[in-house]
Amino acid sequence: MRNIAEYLRKGIVFAVTLQGIVLVILIGMEVFFRYVVGRALSWPEEVAGIIFVWFTLLGITLLTRSGEHIEFNFLVTRVGPRAGKIFLIFTQTVIAAFSLLMIVYGYTYAMLFRFENTPAAGINILWLNLSLPICGLLILFYSQLNIINILKSPKGKDNQP
Repeated sequence: MRNIAEYLRKGIVFAVTLQGIVLVILIGMEVFFRYVVGRALSWPEEVAGIIFVWFTLLGITLLTRSGEHIEFNFLVTRVGPRAGKIFLIFTQTVIAAFSLLMIVYGYTYAMLFRFENTPAAGINILWLNLSLPICGLLILFYSQLNIINILKSPKGKDNQP
């Protein structure tokens, strides 16, 4: 399981890196055409918007994996090891519950608008809307893995897969 999680992490890091590079190129191209050429392109803004959503949600997935998302670390350090472990499990459970909402409602929304296209680029909006259920699945996977690692850890501090 640890190998699968690590290969998945490497794939997500690669995708986020590539998306960051593409975002810089697209925004730079848009600025160049708008201010240097004098004719703004309409499609780079739509493409950049879709990539940015994926970039953000995959980034959240990586933060969930590493345990660097928003959580109350100051509480964990001030309570005993048992209470800290319970609190860490609770935070991961809340994250898992939210990811289930992302999966269910994200998929429903994606299927509702699966035949829509963006106006300028003509990209099927499904590529944008599938980001929620797919990243929800990834977040659910990593939050469950974090819970397993917290339960295995004697101090409850090592919650990274």
